[in-house]
Amino acid sequence: MVRRFLILLTMVAAIQAAAWAETMKAEYVVEYGIFGKMGVSEATLERNATRYRIRMEARATGLAKLLSGGRVEIYTSEGHIEKGRLVPDVYAKDIRHSGKRRVKRYFFDHAHRKVTYRQVRYRDGKLTSEDNGTLPYYADNDIFSLYFNIRAIIGDCDKPFSKDLHAVGAEKKTGRIHIQTLVEKKERLYARELLGEGNACYLKVTIFQKIFGSKGGELYLALRDDGVATAAVLKDVVMFGDVRGRLVKFSDEK
Repeated sequence: MVRRFLILLTMVAAIQAAAWAETMKAEYVVEYGIFGKMGVSEATLERNATRYRIRMEARATGLAKLLSGGRVEIYTSEGHIEKGRLVPDVYAKDIRHSGKRRVKRYFFDHAHRKVTYRQVRYRDGKLTSEDNGTLPYYADNDIFSLYFNIRAIIGDCDKPFSKDLHAVGAEKKTGRIHIQTLVEKKERLYARELLGEGNACYLKVTIFQKIFGSKGGELYLALRDDGVATAAVLKDVVMFGDVRGRLVKFSDEK
């Protein structure tokens, strides 16, 4: 359960796409029913004309913190900028809980269309294992660069878009993730009621991971005109129902 909350935090914090920001910072909370706030995340994007760096930290709080052993997940994406789009060179995740730590870094070789990785594990600060390998697929995005690029990929949110995309950090064997704009009247009314946001760009994101334990891993998002996500709902999580994320703080410094 706790990891599902942290995954939702990751997905929500990733959807930040203001076009020309030098530094953007966003803070989200994730809530579930009577349990209230179960986690917080902070995301930062820094970039100049040629390089970018994204950092996201998600932390369980309250009951979720107790159940998860103080779980913290830190994600970073670093790379270069080509024709206005973020192109990752290195994507990393650093997961810590109960005296354990796992760090996995992915290295993009775009010229040869492959992604390699190195993973190390620690217990109480001591190295316990390490391994290297190559992913069974190539993707030119990681989960963060994809979402920063998504508005450019989609184009007009008022027009139909439904397509499988690929990103490191999504489905394990293929990196597949499905993005759909909600443009029909019934779809938009449903999204507006679900997300509590009006006049937004509504997306349905399907993440093909069993860990979500939800019907199709369906994540609904409301984006402002500048591409900033204000609300998200992960639908029908097994035994728990809907899990909700919302924006509580945002700054954009140029």
